[in-house]
Amino acid sequence: MFWIIVSLIAGCIMLYFGSEWLVRGAKGIALRLGITPFIIGLTVLAFGSSAPEAITSIVSSDTPEIIMGNVVGSNIANIGLAIGLAAIVGPMAAMYKDMKLEICTMLVVEAGLCLLALLGYIGIVEGVIMMALLFVFTFVVFKLKGSDKKAREAYEEDVTEETLAPHWLVALVIIGLVLLYFGAKFFIQGAKDLAELMGVSDLLIGLFVVAVGTSLPEICISVIASRRGEADMAVANIVGSNIFNILFVLAIGSMLTDIPVTESTLTFHLPVMLIFAVVMFLMVRFRNRIGRGSGMVLIGMYAAYIAIMAFVPSLMA
Repeated sequence: MFWIIVSLIAGCIMLYFGSEWLVRGAKGIALRLGITPFIIGLTVLAFGSSAPEAITSIVSSDTPEIIMGNVVGSNIANIGLAIGLAAIVGPMAAMYKDMKLEICTMLVVEAGLCLLALLGYIGIVEGVIMMALLFVFTFVVFKLKGSDKKAREAYEEDVTEETLAPHWLVALVIIGLVLLYFGAKFFIQGAKDLAELMGVSDLLIGLFVVAVGTSLPEICISVIASRRGEADMAVANIVGSNIFNILFVLAIGSMLTDIPVTESTLTFHLPVMLIFAVVMFLMVRFRNRIGRGSGMVLIGMYAAYIAIMAFVPSLMA
């Protein structure tokens, strides 16, 4: 048990710093190549926030149930934990008119995944379609928001001039990739050993242990952003992450192996994921903010989700 805990903790730490350093190095290189901050925010930062989940999917190709659990569990945790905790730390303004495209896309993508799941598995064809939709989404955002000054500033918010020398930026990218890979290896091995020790399914481990572990960057970013008064960045970060988790992370996993959809995933976990997204959408659409009360509601929903799992063991299969 001791080594399982060590593997999980070491994996989390490596995934966190690997993601941070990969994004920092990539941002710096892109800036030095003359790429505009808007494009960097739209691509490097967006892909970078889903890097832990993506590498975890690649490493988990021999246990596809973990891939599905990771994506669905991460999307639930992103809203229930990340947004919930961030809102409790500091009430967040979230203007619907500024993020209408992104939050509506999140709803459509999650609903689309629920429909795809009716096939019983997510395969390479579905993966290619999802990856193509990701490029379409990125292109549409570029076209619609490229000339919108306020929208550009939102994507450029976390893109700053990097003072490190070019060779150090390249080193950060390489080290970040290495940490992500080995962090995922340690973390997934620890998760598999924990599943075997506890006698639970790979899906359950993916939904909770792996999902929360790979969502740590999003949770930390959202809470810190809320504390600094940068609430719009916290909400946008989660919405973007949930889109990329499906169109990027799940797509990569399905291109490597067929990902089965269990009955409990189809009838319970996916609908719960969609419910969380709808609740967040309604908060933003009709209130243009996510206050402390709303944050407590989201945390309560996540706690209820866990409680239902505990009382209905068949949902963990």
